[in-house]
Amino acid sequence: MNDMKAPAMITFEDAVRSAQDQTLTILTSWQQGATEAFQAWMKAIAPLLPDLNLYHELPTFMQDALGDPEAIMESSYSFMIKVLELYKDFAVEVYQASMVAPRTPMVPRFGPD
Repeated sequence: MNDMKAPAMITFEDAVRSAQDQTLTILTSWQQGATEAFQAWMKAIAPLLPDLNLYHELPTFMQDALGDPEAIMESSYSFMIKVLELYKDFAVEVYQASMVAPRTPMVPRFGPD
């Protein structure tokens, strides 16, 4: 008897998931490296710059008019997540609607190729 097992079947879904995981790993690594480089650069030039924070140096009425930068960033990303969720819902609904149509058998073509 042959004890060899059949090779594991890799589906398209597996390939997509693997590519997504690799992409997230690359992006995470790149972002971490970029953040560390930026922090090192800021520490290196800090002695050359006056101690100021442009936002906090603005008059209070201008700060009030601009709003909190961190809250604006949080709100913007929350909005983008909601937009992506809408696109996902749309894609799922279109896919599900396509499953309603009857499956048509392939019709042979006549004539020269």
